[in-house]
Amino acid sequence: MGTLTTLGAEHAAQFALAQPFPHLVVDGLWGKGMLRAAAAEFPPGDDSRWTTYPDPKEYGKRAGDSRMWGPATRSFFELSRSEETCGTLDALTGIGPLTADDVGGGMHMTGPEGRLAMHRDFNVHPTLPLERRLNMLVFLNDEWDPAWGGVLYLGAQREVEVLPLFNRTVIFACGLESWHGHPEPIVGEHWRRSLACYYYAPLRPETADPHTTIWSVA
Repeated sequence: MGTLTTLGAEHAAQFALAQPFPHLVVDGLWGKGMLRAAAAEFPPGDDSRWTTYPDPKEYGKRAGDSRMWGPATRSFFELSRSEETCGTLDALTGIGPLTADDVGGGMHMTGPEGRLAMHRDFNVHPTLPLERRLNMLVFLNDEWDPAWGGVLYLGAQREVEVLPLFNRTVIFACGLESWHGHPEPIVGEHWRRSLACYYYAPLRPETADPHTTIWSVA
């Protein structure tokens, strides 16, 4: 089973130096069998258990929390949120001490005409004295053509493009510059699947006042 522990000093340097804000894109990080089993556990788009969002800025997005997870999906999140993984991410990013939380994460799926406008995430945990510092997305799509839309962009000017391909992991710091989204609507009968894990660290003196998601006007 592949894990984040395969990341080394060279990846830490890539993360720190990446523009327009610290991030890392790496392929093949997780065990293929676990991810394929997790992908097979995604319910169809019309399953009533999905949480959906009426806002056109996140039209078509579906989110599934732990009540929807099958055994493989649960195994992934147990691993990605483990003490060992959090320690590896501390070393990789220089951010910590990190802990993972369910808030906002889990199974994500977006279908035809769905999109997620460019945004920065909420910055403070809704109930705990913790600041959201790091996002990790793992894509589950065997193929993806840019013409289908759904490309992940990083940066206010969409400087970085990431195709949401199977076993591709994106790790990025949350902060004032961390604009991201997939604003181009998905074309055709395609479903964009991913697993999302969010990491928190204790509040800092420089932590900004709590805010909800900030959406780009562009």
